[in-house]
Amino acid sequence: MNWWTLVKDYYLQLGRTYQVNPALFVGIHIVATPLFLMAIGWIYKRKKQGRSLLIPVITALVIFNAANLYLVIWGTNIPAFIYFLISLSTAISGYLTYRKVKAKIDDIHPP
Repeated sequence: MNWWTLVKDYYLQLGRTYQVNPALFVGIHIVATPLFLMAIGWIYKRKKQGRSLLIPVITALVIFNAANLYLVIWGTNIPAFIYFLISLSTAISGYLTYRKVKAKIDDIHPP
């Protein structure tokens, strides 16, 4: 067996176990990536214009967490440790993204 078959079988089994469509889960990730980058660009643009960042930040957060939201809302029988891992992953990734975006914004428009 090659690695692709192992990964595919793993995700198909997870999909059956938690009643989610693995293709949709992966598809959400694929579609969300460029949308998230566009939302970050929107944040930069709004900051440069001196406008409110509330809506672009909320948009970026929802896009960033879209696949996890799908899993949490439509999944069933999800163990508690999965919620913990999603929370931990979101917090770490969100913090690192915040630092990177803040540094870029500070370059564009120093405080």
